[in-house]
Amino acid sequence: MGGAWSNHIVATAAACQQMGFKSIGIIRGEEPTTKSTTLQEAVRYGMQLVFISRSQYDQNQLPSLIKEPGCYFIPAGGYGETGARGASTIVETISKNFTHIVCAVGTGTMLAGLANTCREQQLMGISALKGHPELEEQVSALCTSTAGKWSINRDFHCGGYGKYSAELIRFMNEWYEKTGIPSDFVYTGKLFYGSHTLLQNGYYPAGARVLVIHSGGLQGNASLPDPLLAY
Repeated sequence: MGGAWSNHIVATAAACQQMGFKSIGIIRGEEPTTKSTTLQEAVRYGMQLVFISRSQYDQNQLPSLIKEPGCYFIPAGGYGETGARGASTIVETISKNFTHIVCAVGTGTMLAGLANTCREQQLMGISALKGHPELEEQVSALCTSTAGKWSINRDFHCGGYGKYSAELIRFMNEWYEKTGIPSDFVYTGKLFYGSHTLLQNGYYPAGARVLVIHSGGLQGNASLPDPLLAY
């Protein structure tokens, strides 16, 4: 289940193709004349796309074909305890020397998984969404009683989910030129933009060691008109 720019839709399609499973993407909204590059990639991985209205999507009114025996349902963004457990394994690859960890936020599943495993680091999620006051509640619902400290920053959505500003594109190009690290305009561009801005504004205390988690999603950039990005 996901929107037109869902990284999870592509990841699920790719994993299912690799494992020999049939995959179905439940996509929010009416089918467009031209599909997003994200959905086009999911189709190339063999995923069948089923479009449902926004009201049906928001109310989890799922089509009957995925209620058949043998279907395994993954909520939007991988949201749920299983998704959070999966996200918590990211910590296995992280040095304990970091004092702060920052990640992009869609549903908040990754942030919750990190919080359930990280006890000493301070965690921050940079929201790619405009508004959505229920985000904290969603993360809290997946956090265990021993979860670490976390917060969500909403200052860098650049217009909302799947939207971008001239300032964001400028930063993404400069960031790539200086670091060689590509980012996408839906999630990680906003993540790096926010993290860099906070660093420049003295948000982090002296001596802080900040880890910013790049969660992929570069396929979304293919929808941008040339020559906005330099990579």
